[in-house]
Amino acid sequence: MSSDSPPMDLPVVHVAALSAAAGVVSHLTYFIRGEHMLTAYILVLIAIFSPPTAVALLTTLAGLSFSYAARLTAISYGAYMTALFTSILVYRAFFHPLRHFPGPRLARLSQFYHFFSIKAKVDNYRHLDRLHAQYGEYVRVGPNLLSISDPDMIEIIFHPQSQFIKAEWYDIANPLLNLVQLRDRAEHDRRRRHGWDLAFTTKALRSYDSRVLKYADQFIAQMQRRAGQAVNVTDWLEWYAFDVMGDLAFGRSFKALEHGQSHIYIDTMHQNERPTAGMPRHNAMVRYSNECIEERKQRKPTEPDIMTPILAAGPFYEDPKADALLLLGDARLIIIAGSDTSATTLIHSFYELGRDPNVVQKIRNELEHHGIRNDDSLSVTSIQHLEYLNAFINETLRMHPTNPGGLFRLTPSGGVQLGGHYLPGGVKIVNPHYSVHRSPKAFVAPNEFIPERWTTRPELIRNKKAFCAFSQGRYACIGRNLALNELRAVISKAVLEFDISFAPGETGRALLEDSKDIFTMSLAKLELCFTKRSSK
Repeated sequence: MSSDSPPMDLPVVHVAALSAAAGVVSHLTYFIRGEHMLTAYILVLIAIFSPPTAVALLTTLAGLSFSYAARLTAISYGAYMTALFTSILVYRAFFHPLRHFPGPRLARLSQFYHFFSIKAKVDNYRHLDRLHAQYGEYVRVGPNLLSISDPDMIEIIFHPQSQFIKAEWYDIANPLLNLVQLRDRAEHDRRRRHGWDLAFTTKALRSYDSRVLKYADQFIAQMQRRAGQAVNVTDWLEWYAFDVMGDLAFGRSFKALEHGQSHIYIDTMHQNERPTAGMPRHNAMVRYSNECIEERKQRKPTEPDIMTPILAAGPFYEDPKADALLLLGDARLIIIAGSDTSATTLIHSFYELGRDPNVVQKIRNELEHHGIRNDDSLSVTSIQHLEYLNAFINETLRMHPTNPGGLFRLTPSGGVQLGGHYLPGGVKIVNPHYSVHRSPKAFVAPNEFIPERWTTRPELIRNKKAFCAFSQGRYACIGRNLALNELRAVISKAVLEFDISFAPGETGRALLEDSKDIFTMSLAKLELCFTKRSSK
């Protein structure tokens, strides 16, 4: 028998057929089930190295020539991959539980369709909103991903007793996890009780007030120096948010406001958001965060900060390495989530203030009606319950949510009925907050900025439970009240001190159209003018 013949005269066509059958079986028994994100890199390595390994084994153990072994491997590998992907595509197109939902045809076959649709502008939430306008409230936007803009479903999905769980997306940084990324409910709840809840009690928040006001005053002082000039508030308000959270997380500010320039941590964070960002930038953020934690452990702050109860609670995991990674992840969460989301809302708040001087005057009138000036009469508690100010912030959060693309969830294992549709277990869903908040089923005149809908015109709200700016249920934002304190402080001080307007040539269009949706928002430049009030 020639060495270039198949072993035992097995026809090549049989090898191809067996390989193709293996491809279909592997799809139906493995790839179609469970989650594979954390093992994807292993599968890629297997796909890369299995052909040369097979050739080596066939030449050394079976005694085949290199050329024949390579040909046989190519046929087998090609048949396996062709059958595997054909089985996947056929299943997704004709047999998947989401096959009856409307949506782009290519989206049902691959998530790459969505990726390439938003690649140019990174406008995920706008793309989803366009799809909902075209296809309705339930749109299949991926092979196993359903986007739901029906506001009536928000309470069902995010209710504290809801059986929906966090999707595998939350494992993206594994093993560097944090409170938000803990998918197991019991583990998440235990972590919240392990220091986090104590960091956001009413008593704890009061201890943060002086620092919130301190950095608000620094922002106002910098605007006073630039009165009448065009100011890029995207930078300045972001620096305010990061300075506050740096102080409250590690007991030290980034001093971006004081120096009037960004900090390397902030710059690295933005670089890390880019699609081209690599491990060096990610590692730089991790190193800096770790240095801050180690320095904070060695020092007892004069004022309590968020890390005080978290560190005092002691180890969360028995494994020291896992515990260190969780603490590092939580520290980054405090800084990035706490700063990024607050900055996003502040910048959009000032967009609305610059756009409409009547809104500025209404907030100012309310403050002055309560005897509040830009002095000791202005405290976090004195402005906490001002009706119109809070309505203005709510309306800003409704129109410009910090996470406009929504949050990913998995349907419960036993399946669920949503809006008259049955979804089996394991289906990934997302509720784009931008689309939900602008649904006419939830809000009258949904695309109009009307703070009064939260005060004197409640008839403009049809479904208040659709408002999900801070999420809802057991996973609701733990830092909500701190964020609101920051927003009220800066907005109040600014409207008492200045008239606020768009800078010459500024329309706000760049902010609304060029900002990037990278789960949270990376905002474009907004230039405003702060003019000192002639009479106070």
